[in-house]
Amino acid sequence: MRTRISRRTGRRSLTSVLLAAAIVIATLPAVAQNTGAVPSGFTVHDDETVYVVADADGTVRDVVVVDWLRVEGDGTLTLLDPGEMSAAEALEDDIEPALTELGAEWELDVDGRRDFFYRADTEQELPVSVEAVYYLDGKPVEPDALAGATGRVRIEVTVTNKLQVTEEATYTDADGIPRTEEVEYWVPMLAPVKIDIDGKRFLNIEADPEIVSVTGSTISHTFMTFPQPSETISIEMDGTDIEIDPIIVSVFPKMAGSPDLSIADDLAELKEGLDGLTLLSEGHRQVLGATAEGIDTAQLEGLANVDEGFGQLVAGTEELESGASGLVTLLDGQIAYLDGIIGSLQGQDLSGVARVPAALAALADGVTDIRDGVDGLVALLGGQITYLDAISASNASLESRAWALASASPDATTTALAEGLSAQGLMLGALRDGDQTLGLPYGLNDTRDSLQEISVGLTGVAGSLDDLATASRPLEGLPAQFDALEAALFTLRNGGLVGGRQFPGLVTTRAGLSEVVTGIDQVGTGIGTAAEALAPLEELPAMLGELRSVLLAVADGGAIRGTQLPGISTTIEGLGAMSAGLSGGIDELAMGQEVVDRMELAAEGYDTFLGKPEGATGEVRFIIKLDGIEPEE
Repeated sequence: MRTRISRRTGRRSLTSVLLAAAIVIATLPAVAQNTGAVPSGFTVHDDETVYVVADADGTVRDVVVVDWLRVEGDGTLTLLDPGEMSAAEALEDDIEPALTELGAEWELDVDGRRDFFYRADTEQELPVSVEAVYYLDGKPVEPDALAGATGRVRIEVTVTNKLQVTEEATYTDADGIPRTEEVEYWVPMLAPVKIDIDGKRFLNIEADPEIVSVTGSTISHTFMTFPQPSETISIEMDGTDIEIDPIIVSVFPKMAGSPDLSIADDLAELKEGLDGLTLLSEGHRQVLGATAEGIDTAQLEGLANVDEGFGQLVAGTEELESGASGLVTLLDGQIAYLDGIIGSLQGQDLSGVARVPAALAALADGVTDIRDGVDGLVALLGGQITYLDAISASNASLESRAWALASASPDATTTALAEGLSAQGLMLGALRDGDQTLGLPYGLNDTRDSLQEISVGLTGVAGSLDDLATASRPLEGLPAQFDALEAALFTLRNGGLVGGRQFPGLVTTRAGLSEVVTGIDQVGTGIGTAAEALAPLEELPAMLGELRSVLLAVADGGAIRGTQLPGISTTIEGLGAMSAGLSGGIDELAMGQEVVDRMELAAEGYDTFLGKPEGATGEVRFIIKLDGIEPEE
């Protein structure tokens, strides 16, 4: 049978494609240089539909542009529509365009509004290419080899975007600093691929289209592609007396959809909170350090002239009280920030991933239990073999005596007894070590050896499972990271156990410092009212020295009454690391948003293929029809 590839390019096909193109209208940077400005007082909208007729494999044969020029204004104007074109002719109008080196030109009389339609051929390079590959029973074939055939058919259609853009993109990072990086993308092109399938010829269709519609026995599959730079769709089915309708690929300069990057705002707020808390912690640390450095015990070692320095001591306690009060105020702000962060971390439940190591360990324990059971059987068989050896030894002794008796007094009875004991010795040996001639190839020794090998194997399995359980232990910590962070912040705020020791939190520190303020005030009052009782002042240097050590330990870590505790500096380092991690994520999101914005602008800017009059607005879309496949009549 002769075959041919159908070329359905008549008026009806063109009209159908035009209707299909009207479903989606998108705005598309101009390719050709525009010349000829639209005169003042007129507006022009240039709407292009580019029809591409291609072979079944996607090889382009003809490119026809149908251009709708919508002119508004009053009077006569000379309109130049630029572009590389040939064979231009008017549609629904008797004014034929004049072709020049710059494009098609008309002189039009306009009274309010005039719509002018024309078509033109062009050899200008398309912004996209389409390639179709066909398979029959798993092997690639030429399209005409499918006509009239029977078998499993697979069609792969690849849409490639040629409009590559490489440019420098500037965005603002998490710290508010402008950053510039080179980015690469392709002008957004939304390209639905429509494949019609005859339900009478094809069965067992495998495809994943976005849109499926049925008209009679025709099933239309529409696949949405967004090539950056290429995307391939496929459909596979069982066909009989195969015929394939033309494949229609529509191309619209349009974004397929913008990702939701609003989480960047939430991350920025969280980072701002962390940075604020870091600043408060740093202020907290500086106040502690300054207060501690202000305590100079050397000045209090000589108390011989207490009367003279008594006034200075009172003044010093007042300064110390003021510094401690300022620290309490800073602690109030720090605790408020902590409350906000703790609130954002609460409610996280990621405990499910921690069950894997426990399950592996339980499985290892089960295998170990089985091995222990096997070892018990080995021990049992060992005892049985020992018992059997004792029976064999007894039987051998009896057999020796029986043969001695038979030799001394030969008769049928003694001979039979000796022979029976001899046979019994053979059977006992076969039971122990096996005997092929007696039909017992394996004895108790063989069984024990096999069970010992099984025990060794089970030991290896249990060890491997234990290794897997050990290797997977980090999974237990994964869901606990948020809990650990929340617990650490709670500990920092309210205090708790750290390394088995009770750690006082910022709330306790604030309360303690409040008490210190009160205590200092009372000390100052007591010193002022009991100046004559100067003996207790001899203990003041040691007391202030201890206070100084405590303040320094709270600021930078150290020992407090024999307990080593981390300081506010550790909190600052942890908060800084968290803020740095958030900064990286915010930077990536900001860069992504900049690229999306540029792609949207590129899609909006691509609004003409051949070109448009200078000052005109435009729209453009592409309809690419691949020939169908059918037998020749």
